[in-house]
Amino acid sequence: MGDRGRIEKAVEEAIGWLERNQLAKVEEFEHKQKELEEICGPLITKMYQGGRGADSAGINSGGSSGSSVGGSGGGGSGPKTEEFMGE
Repeated sequence: MGDRGRIEKAVEEAIGWLERNQLAKVEEFEHKQKELEEICGPLITKMYQGGRGADSAGINSGGSSGSSVGGSGGGGSGPKTEEFMGE
């Protein structure tokens, strides 16, 4: 499974968890968010460091959700999960 597949799987699992745990405590949501960031963050950074833009990796940077990957964050450290998720 490629990086894109790993990201999609992690996001699908997180969405499923959210749907099943709508009454979870804030700490549980934050823990789940951290897990997702730990999976997706390095993969997204790897895609950018490898010279592959979001579109060439199959991630639509201007998709119908209006979200964008990247943003104006400095330092070249790559996008944060919040930016990737369109928050």
